[in-house]
Order: sequence, then C-alpha cells, then structure tokens
Amino acid sequence: MTSQKGLRYDGSIEKYPITEGEIYSLGNGSKITIADITLGLPEFSKNADCVFIDPAGSKGVLKAYYTKAEKQCPVDNFDEFVAHIKRCIEQINPDRLFVECFYRNKKQLVPMVESLFPHVKIYENTYYHKPDCKCWIIQGTKQAEDWGLQGMDEWDAVFKICKDVPFSSITDFFMGQGLVAQAAYAAGKVFYGSDMNRNRLAVAISKVAKRGGEWTVTK
Repeated sequence: MTSQKGLRYDGSIEKYPITEGEIYSLGNGSKITIADITLGLPEFSKNADCVFIDPAGSKGVLKAYYTKAEKQCPVDNFDEFVAHIKRCIEQINPDRLFVECFYRNKKQLVPMVESLFPHVKIYENTYYHKPDCKCWIIQGTKQAEDWGLQGMDEWDAVFKICKDVPFSSITDFFMGQGLVAQAAYAAGKVFYGSDMNRNRLAVAISKVAKRGGEWTVTK
C-alpha cells in the first residue's frame, strides 16, 4: 500500500487541500478541479477552444496513475482509455488539439487525432531537456498549421503554444503538476485543468500561485 507521505509530492496538498467537488479559480476565469475523464469532463472544460494533453503511455502506467490517486482503474485495456479521450475531445470540439505521446502509445493516439481533424502534423520532441528522451507532439487542426515545435523540449513547446497560438482558453484534462497551467498563466491566457489525483493538482495550484496567481475556492 502506498503511504500518504509518498503521495504528497512537494507537500502542496497541505497548503492547497483540494477535495472532490471543489473548484479553484483565478480572476481571469481559469479553473482547476478533480475529475476522472472516464466519468465525464468538468463542464467548464468544454468551453476551451484548444486542448493540450499528455495521457498515460500504457495500461500499466495508467494503473499506476490510479493507484497513486488511491482509485481503482476502471478500464480493461488501453484502447478503452483512448476511446474515453476521444469522447472528451469530441465534447470539447476544439479548434486545435495537441497530444504528447511516446513510443508506447503513439500507434493508438495518431489514428485518434487523424479521426478528429482534417490536418494532422507530428513534431518530434524531447522531454526533461535530454536528447535521449524522445517524445512526439501530435497536432490536430481544422486548417494546415505549423507552430514551429519541431525539435523542442516539451516544456518549451507548451510555453510556445500558450504564447503564440491564438486561442481563447486551453484545457488539459490530465493536468498533473500543471505545466499547461503555468504556461497559460505566464502568457496571460485562460486555462481549465482537471486530474483525478488531488496531490498532483495541489502542486499545479501551488506553482501558479508562485507565479502570482491568487486562487479562490468554491464548491
């Protein structure tokens, strides 16, 4: 059994003890809440016109995510999980979609994006600022676009997307520790975030607060 101490990450949950049903909001309309996409999206996430997600790379990783969130994994296989992702994107109906993927899930996620958008571009990227750590960002758009993400580290790519892409709001329903939230806030744009792990969301909330974000909490 994973200890509670092991789930605290940097201890942010003690300062920002987000619980089920609570919404943390900023003055510009940005929001974060706890949600499991297999049970449905938060309604506010459906207002976004851009999506960036970095989903689990395999069934094993997905099960580990649920274990860390102290929940039971509700899907029997990875394809079922991808079907939930697709359903969420269809509900949002964004103008632009960015999906980070890896060797393990690229073969499922590229066809998913191709089924949703007429124009798909795949950038080869890195993560952790290490050349040997390879990933890809799959871009789905309604018109052909190139945002110059080729070869960039994922961190820099997300900040570039939030700075340069002309969206009104961006959502990440696997928000984790909040890279998209930080990048959108730094660019002065609205973001909607959700994740099933309250400990990870607390880190996201803390990181935005350290950039000057002032949160209010509602039910």
